[in-house]
Amino acid sequence: MTAATETAGSEASPTGGLATSVRWLCIGLSTFQLWAIFVATLDPLLHRALFLSMVLCLVFLTAAADRSQRGPRQRMSRILSWFWVVSSLAAGMFFLARFEWIRARWPQVELLPLAGMVCGLVLLFAVLDATRRIIGWLLFAVIMAFLVYALAGHLMTGLFYHRLLTLEDVIDQIIFTTNGLFSAPIAVAATYVYVFVLFGTALEVSGAGDFIFRLASSLAGRTRGGPAKVAVASSALYGTITGSPTSNVVTTGLFTIPMMKRAGLRGDVAAAVEAVASTGGGLLPPVMGSAAFLMVELTGIPYLEICLAALFPAMLFYLSIFMQLHWGAGRLGIDRVPAVAHSFWAVLREGAHHLVPLLTLVLLLAGGSTPITAAGAALVLTVAVSWIRPDTRMGLKRILQVLELGARRSMLVTVACAAAGLVVGAIAVTGLGGKVSSLIFAYAGGSMFLALFATMIVCVLLGMGMPVPSAYVLTAVLAGPPLAMLGLPELSAHLFILYFAVLSAITPPVAVAAYAAASIAQENPGRVAAQAVRLGLVAFVIPYFFVYRPELLLVGSPLSILLALLTSAAGVILLASALEGFMQVSLVWQERMLMLASGLCLIFPGWGTDVAGVVLGVLAVSRQSVRARTQMSSSG
Repeated sequence: MTAATETAGSEASPTGGLATSVRWLCIGLSTFQLWAIFVATLDPLLHRALFLSMVLCLVFLTAAADRSQRGPRQRMSRILSWFWVVSSLAAGMFFLARFEWIRARWPQVELLPLAGMVCGLVLLFAVLDATRRIIGWLLFAVIMAFLVYALAGHLMTGLFYHRLLTLEDVIDQIIFTTNGLFSAPIAVAATYVYVFVLFGTALEVSGAGDFIFRLASSLAGRTRGGPAKVAVASSALYGTITGSPTSNVVTTGLFTIPMMKRAGLRGDVAAAVEAVASTGGGLLPPVMGSAAFLMVELTGIPYLEICLAALFPAMLFYLSIFMQLHWGAGRLGIDRVPAVAHSFWAVLREGAHHLVPLLTLVLLLAGGSTPITAAGAALVLTVAVSWIRPDTRMGLKRILQVLELGARRSMLVTVACAAAGLVVGAIAVTGLGGKVSSLIFAYAGGSMFLALFATMIVCVLLGMGMPVPSAYVLTAVLAGPPLAMLGLPELSAHLFILYFAVLSAITPPVAVAAYAAASIAQENPGRVAAQAVRLGLVAFVIPYFFVYRPELLLVGSPLSILLALLTSAAGVILLASALEGFMQVSLVWQERMLMLASGLCLIFPGWGTDVAGVVLGVLAVSRQSVRARTQMSSSG
């Protein structure tokens, strides 16, 4: 069995008793999802309600099965878990039994019966408790703040005043319409995300994760700083499928962080490399994680158009990391480490069949197929091509493992999307989105840069401790309209928001991806987060550049796009050198300033800045070459 398969298998709960029930509920949920998405014609609201009911039941049944902690408090928690298991199941049955009435009624006009109020309250508090357990108190507190505002905002004065809303009004709007709990976030979790999670899990169980790691090692392992570059390449390829920075860290980091430490990198640097590389996976096509599918739902922009626009900014992101590692390895004297590298052709001969589903996914998307259809076909192909080699064959046991792990891995993103839906509903019923938009617009005073800066701050603050989908949805709802009012194209605005929602995973003080990597490396989380920001510093300015230089999003003439890509890539390389203080030899401060100025000029749009960047860059590199030859001759 491959390493990837062993890792996947270790996530499954032990058999026996209640844990077996959890396992079969997971398999049942995945089976229901495949039937509902590809076979049945369920009403979207009914599908979302049944899906959320089953996920909540799974969340609380998993908690009830946990016997790792004992004591009165844990017993009370298990009793509460069983209450929510039964209540969540009953809420789903209520939607199933009364769905014709739910679909036909007029929300906010026809009064809710007692059973409807009870069902709404059950779903509301079940999602709140699931959020607290799975994601943490921060997102729980955010939801509570919005709900309190919905119920008490009529007591405020000024801009944030809204009309009196009763508890029935709030429940009706948030639970029994598609503007709250069952809005775009949960719709994405129940369709796009679930299919792609199953696809990614099937790839891993079939051994594709191990193949990706060895392929990255064969390509980058023999270059300067090879182990760190292997970590970046494998995490990028793996992360584009999972889309979750934290889960990517705890999967690939178990292999890459010890490998980097053995090659001579400090533990905090090795952990930071893994955190940044894993975080960028959510920005890298063709999958880009769940937030990209949320963007499709919120904007109506085709998924393929989003992927194409996101491609070159993501490549600049990884180019900056690669070059910082390259120059940093030179500065530290870490040269090539052939022992970590595999033979490229040998790896390709053994595992080329794993590329078939990925290539099929890309080709189907490029051909105009929907993401769900493309992912479904890729999922089937993953199982089919696994039979090419005996050690990767997916029989019934492994297929059931995929169904189980897919359900388990969908829990966090589903709960995060449900939580985001509650906030979206509270914003909709109170009109808060327009008020916050007015504040941002007034603060910006017509300045696009100030509006972008305010949006970045909001996104990073909301993203601290939150999953990417929640941070993206909340920021898009609050900050998207003022950016549109200032004339920013919708695609640019939402990609800008997505970037900072993703980067919040490495932004202190709550840098969840960096903290996960720190636990593997057994290093101080604060130092790891600081190193992650240093390594990802260029990534924090890339969104500003593609806003002001839309050619990076493939908007413009072919010549202008080509020029933008070349100058931006050169600018990123020079910025990475300036940040690391090394190119051929260590930089003196004048060369460092020249390279910093050159890099910024090359990325910033305009012929004048491009010419200035080229002149400054040539001057800096020439000085470096002269000093490198001088040092070489003197040492010789």
